[in-house]
Amino acid sequence: MANSEIDPNSGHKQPTVVRTTSSTVLFYVIAGLGVLGLGSIIVGDFTARGLAVAGIPVAIITAVYALYRFPRVELGRKEISLINPMQSVHIPWNHVDGFDIHFGLGVRTHEKVYSSWPLAGRGKKMEKDEHGIRRLMDNPNPAVDTVLDRYSALSDEELSNPRGEHTISTSWNIGIIAALVAAIVWAGFGFAALPS
Repeated sequence: MANSEIDPNSGHKQPTVVRTTSSTVLFYVIAGLGVLGLGSIIVGDFTARGLAVAGIPVAIITAVYALYRFPRVELGRKEISLINPMQSVHIPWNHVDGFDIHFGLGVRTHEKVYSSWPLAGRGKKMEKDEHGIRRLMDNPNPAVDTVLDRYSALSDEELSNPRGEHTISTSWNIGIIAALVAAIVWAGFGFAALPS
């Protein structure tokens, strides 16, 4: 799944965001169930104990968001960004030497291969061929194909880095990490408050 929009402030195209459709569906299904559980806990027991127990579904929703909805690949004008649960890597297009797609999307550079958490590789599936015989065939991943298509369509301007100012950078996702820690602590209070 990929989408991009025009930024109304600058008029530039915002990065194309790529995720697998299944991760989005999984997040919304579990988040919906978690919200129902959270609502029933709060309505059924609006006490300090009930609020502590409410941390359990909040922790589940937060964990699923951090592991399945937050991770993504952003295809910008000058770089590809691999937004993983704990860290983000921003790789200028001219540093990309190619891609490894056997076990998941990996971006090859002269330094090393950077792995993308949200995009699984092409994989294999059993399928009947033209003679009706079941064979193991490639199972293409449209999200990975979006990345490969974008890379093959790069212009000279997008690949340019005249003074070498664009470099590979890595940063910790402090907000997500803090939210996960807070949710786990809250869930800990919730499990302690459950009747034994």
